[in-house]
Amino acid sequence: MKLNNLITVAAISVTTGIAFIPSANATNIKIAQAEESNYPVLQSSGPAKTRAEVKQELKEAYEKGLMPASDSAYPILPQEKSMKTREQIKNELEQSKRSGERQRIERKQYSG
Repeated sequence: MKLNNLITVAAISVTTGIAFIPSANATNIKIAQAEESNYPVLQSSGPAKTRAEVKQELKEAYEKGLMPASDSAYPILPQEKSMKTREQIKNELEQSKRSGERQRIERKQYSG
C-alpha cells in the first residue's frame, strides 16, 4: 500500500512539474541569471562549427606555424647530476623519519 502511494505521489509530482517547463525558456533564464550576477549575458556568435571545420582550422594553424608540431617540441631541460648515492639519500630519509623532522615539515607544509 505504501509503495502505491509513493508511486502515485511521484507521478503527480512529475506531471505537475512538466506543466511548468514551457514557461521557463532559455531567454528568461539568461536574463534572470544576469540580474543575479555582475557578468554580462553573451549573445551567441552564430551556429556552432562542425567537427570537420574545427579539424580543418587546426590543420591550417599547424601548417602556418601557429601551433607547435607536437608535444616533443617542448624544450628538454638538462638534469642536474646528484652528488649523493641512492643509499645516502635513503639513509637521510630514514634519519629524518626517526628524528621527527619529516613530520614537522609535513605539518608545516600541509597545515592548510
